[in-house]
Amino acid sequence: MDLNLKDRLIQERFPTIMVPRYEELPPCPLHHTRLLMARGGIYIDTRQPFGRLRRGLWSSDRDLPYGEVEEVDEFTVILRDPQVTAIFENVILPEAAAYARDNREWAGWIVRTEKEGYSYVALDFEASSARVVISERPLLPEHTCLVVDVHSHGTMKAFFSFTDDADDFGGVRLSVVLGSYSEEEGRHHFEYKGRAVVEGFYFDLEAEP
Repeated sequence: MDLNLKDRLIQERFPTIMVPRYEELPPCPLHHTRLLMARGGIYIDTRQPFGRLRRGLWSSDRDLPYGEVEEVDEFTVILRDPQVTAIFENVILPEAAAYARDNREWAGWIVRTEKEGYSYVALDFEASSARVVISERPLLPEHTCLVVDVHSHGTMKAFFSFTDDADDFGGVRLSVVLGSYSEEEGRHHFEYKGRAVVEGFYFDLEAEP
Protein backbone atom coordinates (compact mmCIF):
# COMPACT_ATOMS: atom_id res chain seq x y z
CA MET A 1 0.00 0.00 0.00
CA ASP A 2 1.34 3.39 -1.00
CA LEU A 3 1.43 5.94 1.80
CA ASN A 4 0.43 9.52 1.27
CA LEU A 5 3.15 12.14 1.58
CA LYS A 6 2.33 13.16 5.17
CA ASP A 7 2.31 9.61 6.51
CA ARG A 8 5.52 8.81 4.63
CA LEU A 9 7.28 11.85 6.13
CA ILE A 10 6.12 10.91 9.64
CA GLN A 11 7.33 7.34 9.28
CA GLU A 12 10.66 8.45 7.83
CA ARG A 13 11.12 11.02 10.62
CA PHE A 14 9.91 8.81 13.46
CA PRO A 15 9.93 5.14 12.37
CA THR A 16 9.05 2.07 14.41
CA ILE A 17 11.70 -0.66 14.13
CA MET A 18 11.12 -4.33 14.95
CA VAL A 19 14.26 -5.35 16.85
CA PRO A 20 15.90 -8.34 15.09
CA ARG A 21 16.05 -11.47 17.20
CA TYR A 22 18.95 -13.18 15.41
CA GLU A 23 20.85 -10.20 14.02
CA GLU A 24 22.37 -7.00 15.42
CA LEU A 25 20.13 -3.95 15.63
CA PRO A 26 21.43 -1.28 13.22
CA PRO A 27 22.51 1.88 15.12
CA CYS A 28 20.18 4.83 15.20
CA PRO A 29 21.26 7.40 12.58
CA LEU A 30 22.60 10.72 13.87
CA HIS A 31 19.92 13.39 14.43
CA HIS A 32 17.21 10.71 14.35
CA THR A 33 14.70 9.33 16.83
CA ARG A 34 12.87 6.02 16.48
CA LEU A 35 10.63 3.60 18.36
CA LEU A 36 11.87 0.08 18.99
CA MET A 37 9.51 -2.86 19.34
CA ALA A 38 11.57 -5.27 21.46
CA ARG A 39 11.11 -8.49 23.37
CA GLY A 40 10.19 -6.67 26.56
CA GLY A 41 8.09 -3.85 25.10
CA ILE A 42 8.47 -0.48 23.36
CA TYR A 43 11.51 1.79 23.68
CA ILE A 44 12.28 5.25 22.35
CA ASP A 45 15.78 5.55 20.89
CA THR A 46 17.52 8.78 19.85
CA ARG A 47 21.04 9.71 18.74
CA GLN A 48 22.12 13.34 18.80
CA PRO A 49 25.52 15.06 18.51
CA PHE A 50 25.56 15.37 22.32
CA GLY A 51 24.76 11.73 23.03
CA ARG A 52 22.37 8.80 22.87
CA LEU A 53 19.30 8.00 24.92
CA ARG A 54 17.19 4.85 24.90
CA ARG A 55 14.41 4.49 27.44
CA GLY A 56 11.48 2.14 27.88
CA LEU A 57 7.99 3.49 27.21
CA TRP A 58 5.87 0.39 27.72
CA SER A 59 6.56 -3.06 29.18
CA SER A 60 4.81 -6.14 27.85
CA ASP A 61 3.41 -8.67 30.32
CA ARG A 62 4.77 -11.46 28.10
CA ASP A 63 7.75 -11.86 25.78
CA LEU A 64 7.21 -10.53 22.29
CA PRO A 65 8.80 -12.30 19.28
CA TYR A 66 11.62 -9.74 18.85
CA GLY A 67 15.18 -9.18 20.03
CA GLU A 68 16.26 -7.67 23.33
CA VAL A 69 17.61 -4.16 23.86
CA GLU A 70 19.01 -2.32 26.87
CA GLU A 71 18.45 1.23 28.02
CA VAL A 72 21.20 3.78 27.22
CA ASP A 73 21.66 7.17 28.89
CA GLU A 74 24.40 9.55 27.72
CA PHE A 75 22.31 12.65 28.53
CA THR A 76 22.62 12.73 32.33
CA VAL A 77 26.38 13.34 32.24
CA ILE A 78 25.91 16.52 30.17
CA LEU A 79 25.06 18.55 33.26
CA ARG A 80 28.36 17.45 34.82
CA ASP A 81 30.48 18.43 31.81
CA PRO A 82 33.08 21.05 32.88
CA GLN A 83 32.05 23.46 30.11
CA VAL A 84 28.39 23.17 31.08
CA THR A 85 29.00 23.61 34.81
CA ALA A 86 31.17 26.67 34.06
CA ILE A 87 28.34 28.20 32.00
CA PHE A 88 25.92 27.64 34.85
CA GLU A 89 28.25 29.10 37.46
CA ASN A 90 29.55 32.07 35.47
CA VAL A 91 26.53 33.06 33.38
CA ILE A 92 23.24 31.31 34.07
CA LEU A 93 23.11 31.50 37.87
CA PRO A 94 24.14 35.19 38.07
CA GLU A 95 21.70 36.13 35.29
CA ALA A 96 18.82 34.15 36.80
CA ALA A 97 19.64 35.55 40.24
CA ALA A 98 19.50 39.14 39.01
CA TYR A 99 16.00 38.54 37.64
CA ALA A 100 14.96 36.66 40.79
CA ARG A 101 15.95 39.62 42.96
CA ASP A 102 13.64 41.70 40.76
CA ASN A 103 10.91 39.04 41.20
CA ARG A 104 11.03 37.96 37.56
CA GLU A 105 11.61 34.72 35.71
CA TRP A 106 14.51 34.20 33.28
CA ALA A 107 15.51 31.99 30.31
CA GLY A 108 18.64 31.01 28.36
CA TRP A 109 20.13 28.26 26.18
CA ILE A 110 23.24 26.11 26.12
CA VAL A 111 24.19 24.95 22.64
CA ARG A 112 26.90 22.70 21.25
CA THR A 113 29.10 22.66 18.18
CA GLU A 114 31.46 19.85 17.26
CA LYS A 115 34.55 22.07 17.22
CA GLU A 116 33.88 24.47 20.10
CA GLY A 117 31.83 22.29 22.44
CA TYR A 118 29.25 23.93 24.70
CA SER A 119 28.47 27.65 24.78
CA TYR A 120 25.80 30.02 26.05
CA VAL A 121 23.19 31.73 23.87
CA ALA A 122 21.30 34.73 25.27
CA LEU A 123 17.58 34.92 24.46
CA ASP A 124 15.32 37.87 23.76
CA PHE A 125 12.42 37.46 26.18
CA GLU A 126 9.80 39.23 28.24
CA ALA A 127 9.62 38.21 31.90
CA SER A 128 7.24 38.72 34.79
CA SER A 129 6.87 37.14 38.21
CA ALA A 130 4.71 34.35 36.73
CA ARG A 131 6.09 33.60 33.26
CA VAL A 132 8.82 34.14 30.72
CA VAL A 133 8.01 34.46 27.01
CA ILE A 134 10.75 34.16 24.40
CA SER A 135 10.13 36.88 21.82
CA GLU A 136 11.86 35.03 19.00
CA ARG A 137 13.80 31.80 19.13
CA PRO A 138 17.25 32.39 17.62
CA LEU A 139 18.23 30.59 14.43
CA LEU A 140 21.28 28.50 15.26
CA PRO A 141 24.18 28.28 12.80
CA GLU A 142 24.78 25.09 10.85
CA HIS A 143 26.24 22.24 12.92
CA THR A 144 25.02 23.91 16.13
CA CYS A 145 22.34 22.25 18.23
CA LEU A 146 20.33 23.21 21.29
CA VAL A 147 21.34 20.98 24.22
CA VAL A 148 20.01 22.56 27.44
CA ASP A 149 16.94 24.81 27.62
CA VAL A 150 17.00 26.61 30.99
CA HIS A 151 14.44 28.85 32.65
CA SER A 152 14.03 30.16 36.18
CA HIS A 153 11.00 30.52 38.43
CA GLY A 154 12.90 32.92 40.67
CA THR A 155 11.94 32.43 44.30
CA MET A 156 9.08 30.09 43.44
CA LYS A 157 9.52 26.33 43.60
CA ALA A 158 11.25 24.54 40.72
CA PHE A 159 8.69 22.49 38.78
CA PHE A 160 7.54 21.86 35.22
CA SER A 161 4.21 23.56 34.54
CA PHE A 162 1.64 22.73 31.88
CA THR A 163 3.08 25.64 29.88
CA ASP A 164 6.55 24.08 30.14
CA ASP A 165 5.14 20.76 28.92
CA ALA A 166 3.67 22.50 25.87
CA ASP A 167 6.94 24.38 25.16
CA ASP A 168 8.99 21.17 25.48
CA PHE A 169 6.72 19.05 23.30
CA GLY A 170 8.95 18.73 20.21
CA GLY A 171 12.63 18.10 19.61
CA VAL A 172 15.38 16.46 21.64
CA ARG A 173 17.28 18.24 24.43
CA LEU A 174 17.59 18.66 28.18
CA SER A 175 15.20 20.99 29.97
CA VAL A 176 16.11 22.56 33.32
CA VAL A 177 14.01 24.78 35.59
CA LEU A 178 15.55 26.71 38.48
CA GLY A 179 13.60 27.81 41.54
CA SER A 180 13.57 28.59 45.27
CA TYR A 181 16.26 31.23 44.83
CA SER A 182 18.26 32.35 47.85
CA GLU A 183 21.59 34.06 48.43
CA GLU A 184 24.04 33.12 51.16
CA GLU A 185 27.43 34.72 51.72
CA GLY A 186 27.42 36.17 48.23
CA ARG A 187 26.65 32.86 46.52
CA HIS A 188 23.53 32.13 44.48
CA HIS A 189 21.48 29.09 45.42
CA PHE A 190 18.75 27.49 43.33
CA GLU A 191 16.92 24.21 43.50
CA TYR A 192 16.43 22.64 40.10
CA LYS A 193 14.46 20.06 38.21
CA GLY A 194 15.86 18.50 35.04
CA ARG A 195 14.49 16.20 32.40
CA ALA A 196 15.38 14.77 29.03
CA VAL A 197 12.93 15.79 26.31
CA VAL A 198 12.59 13.36 23.39
CA GLU A 199 9.89 14.26 20.88
CA GLY A 200 7.20 14.85 23.48
CA PHE A 201 8.32 12.18 25.97
CA TYR A 202 9.84 13.37 29.25
CA PHE A 203 12.35 11.51 31.43
CA ASP A 204 13.24 13.05 34.80
CA LEU A 205 16.87 13.50 35.74
CA GLU A 206 17.96 12.98 39.31
CA ALA A 207 18.71 16.37 40.86
CA GLU A 208 22.18 17.03 42.25
CA PRO A 209 23.52 20.01 44.25
